[in-house]
Amino acid sequence: MKSESLLLLDALQDIASAASLGSQDEDLVKSVFKKILDSGDTYNMTELESWFSKVVSANQSAVDRVLNIAHYQKSKFEARNKFRMISDGDDCGCGGGH
Repeated sequence: MKSESLLLLDALQDIASAASLGSQDEDLVKSVFKKILDSGDTYNMTELESWFSKVVSANQSAVDRVLNIAHYQKSKFEARNKFRMISDGDDCGCGGGH
């Protein structure tokens, strides 16, 4: 994940620590995940869950809501970009998929 994306995620720590998310908080969360995806970066939901459980001492329902928004934004992004090329780990570019 790019450093810019990590900085955006760091901003969510305070939000996820709140007792509950207001509509402005939810809009900010949507915006953060949209910015990450629009920048060409991506995120793994399992890694996000793990990160939130380690970094954020928060109300679990707030964390669950943030993760639900992240999942929704990613699904929506992928639906709009069905033919987006994704790296398969073939760093040499030879198509061998070592």
